[in-house]
Amino acid sequence: MAPLFLRSWIAVPLLALAACGGLQPEPTATPDFVIRDAAVVIQSDAAFTRSADFPARVESTLQAALGYWGGNWSNLAGTTIVFEGTSNVACAGNVGSTGCYDGDIRLSTLDAGRTVSCVEATVLVHEVGHAVIGDAGHTDPRWMDFTALAQDLVGRPGYDSSGPTSCDPVANVWRHPPRG
Repeated sequence: MAPLFLRSWIAVPLLALAACGGLQPEPTATPDFVIRDAAVVIQSDAAFTRSADFPARVESTLQAALGYWGGNWSNLAGTTIVFEGTSNVACAGNVGSTGCYDGDIRLSTLDAGRTVSCVEATVLVHEVGHAVIGDAGHTDPRWMDFTALAQDLVGRPGYDSSGPTSCDPVANVWRHPPRG
């Protein structure tokens, strides 16, 4: 193993490259499926991404998210949504992101290193918010509480390696004092 000072010299350029958007996932030529005009790519082995109802679940979660943010399907036209089996996704300027919107949506299928059980437990709703309203600074009050939206998604099954399990939608909020 390299000495600590040497590992630091290796890590700093890699972090700088990631912060500049240099570590982007390789584009996938063929999507796994398409919802309306949005391509969906699966780069994860999470059980929920392999379930028969996954395309329908992605579509219904997108529909709920678009409704919450006041958007419509045209906000996602031409977008590629990538489900990644990594703890973090590449996102220009943000090291350690579990989701990213930069014209496309990339999101992790892990939470704190553990695989989530359903699409509703990812940061998809949050990233759709960026696709619809932008707001990189999270100043819109809708970022503060996704509880009503999460309640609309409750009751759906989740999946793990042994079969069906619970699915607990995550209210991926950005709680902060309102800026004024």
